[in-house]
Amino acid sequence: MARHRHEHGSTPDPRRPDPGAVAALRLTRTREAYRDHDLGTALLEAEELLDSEPDNIEALELLGDTELELGHGREAGLVFDQLLELSPDEPLYLAGLAIARFLHTDFLGAAEVAERALSHDDGLAEAHAYLGLSLERLGRFEEADEHLARAAALDPKGWPEPPPIAEIPWTALVRSSLERLPEALRSFYERVPIVFQRYPDLSVLRSVDPPISPLVLALYEGSPAAHEGEEEILPRSVRLFQANVRRFAHDLDRLTEDLSYALASEASDWLGLAPPDEEPDHDQDRAQARDQEQEEEES
Repeated sequence: MARHRHEHGSTPDPRRPDPGAVAALRLTRTREAYRDHDLGTALLEAEELLDSEPDNIEALELLGDTELELGHGREAGLVFDQLLELSPDEPLYLAGLAIARFLHTDFLGAAEVAERALSHDDGLAEAHAYLGLSLERLGRFEEADEHLARAAALDPKGWPEPPPIAEIPWTALVRSSLERLPEALRSFYERVPIVFQRYPDLSVLRSVDPPISPLVLALYEGSPAAHEGEEEILPRSVRLFQANVRRFAHDLDRLTEDLSYALASEASDWLGLAPPDEEPDHDQDRAQARDQEQEEEES
């Protein structure tokens, strides 16, 4: 009987897939989906793999990066916390956690973790960038400028140094952005004032759970759900956040494109219309810029 059990246990069941092969396939699918910016698929494949291999480092890294690109600060923070349990003081994981905390509006926590990352590797552009962004929100503007300038020096394509707010022709850019909108949305802004504001109010960002991203470009004032069934109820204003709009704009054309998308999104949401087709993706822009630079160096 013992010999029979041993022989039976050592014979693979051809009907049952090999767990190692399944894990490798899921990891490949996750890599490919993340590379192609198919974030929903990347998220699903990484989570499925981690159900069976909870400490798979590459799957955790891909999941953390995917959550960041989706703007999920809380979820990304949990992933990078787990990675840091496996590899304490790894600078890249600390930088990822800093970004996650910033997205979750924990600016002090983000700054502290970014400083830890830079204590181990002062050449991490994203750690400098998110330390600078966090310090801005904490009112420490001189320190913020130093770190944002350092990020631009380390990665000028990914983190371009934006022009001063005062030098941007805001009124003309808003006019150009509105001209790109469909008639229904242009009509909306004929009746709704656009107000310029440097940063969004923290209380507004935290008025919902999860918080609104600190990098949001525009927000309307009011609640469309409260006006259902009523006519001609409009938001009090739409606020444009100048520091955010200019942050990732390489030039005035891109800034106009971002403004147009932000204005279209707010008007569409209020009116209950389908959102604009494609959101400008600055994370993907930075990744493409780094890939292009690497290809140029290799050639």
